[in-house]
Amino acid sequence: MALRIRKDGRILCAAMHPEEDGDTYINDELHYKMSVEYGVIVSEEMEQHRNNGEWWWVGNVPEHIKISDWRMNIHNKMQLL
Repeated sequence: MALRIRKDGRILCAAMHPEEDGDTYINDELHYKMSVEYGVIVSEEMEQHRNNGEWWWVGNVPEHIKISDWRMNIHNKMQLL
């Protein structure tokens, strides 16, 4: 799914959050590369993600957020390359 990056830096699921002035739109292909191939953005477990639709840059995740294990596994593999 596509993403929106707000002026305030938040990364949001485009399907769940309406467009606002100043948003930067990230298409499906780039979103896939950022999250799966490169592992530079992560999100919560799907149950929470369905409610919030928010993503974070790796290393910039608030302490109270539990990142999805499969996404962290991808990130950890990328660190080994």
